[in-house]
Amino acid sequence: MPPLLDARTPPPPRRGQPSGLTLAPAPLALVVALLLVFAAQRLSPPDIAQWILVHGALLIFIGGQADWSRLYTLVTSLFLHDGWLHFGFNAFWLATIGSLVHRFVGPWRFLLIFFLGGIVGGLALVLSHWGETVIAIGASGSVFAFLGAGGHVFVARPDDTRAERLKRLAAFTVVMMALNLAFAFFGTLPGMDPVSVAWEAHAGGFLTGLLLFPLLARGREGGLPTSRGRGAPG
Repeated sequence: MPPLLDARTPPPPRRGQPSGLTLAPAPLALVVALLLVFAAQRLSPPDIAQWILVHGALLIFIGGQADWSRLYTLVTSLFLHDGWLHFGFNAFWLATIGSLVHRFVGPWRFLLIFFLGGIVGGLALVLSHWGETVIAIGASGSVFAFLGAGGHVFVARPDDTRAERLKRLAAFTVVMMALNLAFAFFGTLPGMDPVSVAWEAHAGGFLTGLLLFPLLARGREGGLPTSRGRGAPG
């Protein structure tokens, strides 16, 4: 497992960039994209809004038969949301936790976490409901991917041994999975049906971010600090 990072001393900002946590272009672009698509959902005439939902929502099995031509919805469904609260929740975490992760991986790897986390989360949902007609929308799988990646930043300690860091990350994973299941089965956002919470997508996204982050952050230009000392070689 690659060495973990020290969130207390993030990589130095490039010249001309502020040192504080800011909404970088990649997280900002994603939030704007989510907002534009959500605005199209809300402001379009009913027939157009319905067309967007039918063609964009994650839906692979119809009447027990798989329509593999709809695999593209693993991506398009990430940009659709069910109400302002759903959109605002995902946009908030993308702007905060996403920006924190962005500092360690840069824009292109940040986008890779977003899309890969969302796609794996969608596949986890499809596999767990194989053959069933299940419809899903939202970027929650991607959001949980950033939460999983963030565990390497705000949970694991840089002065811990490898075993201690793994123990902290394992405990973090157990807690997050427990909260995810509790949220899905015993509570939900106001105005939303509890069964609409795709906890399988959350779990798939979280594990993707947790496993992917060390590979993407390792060797970033600028010499990221690690538990073995500052300035780790790329």
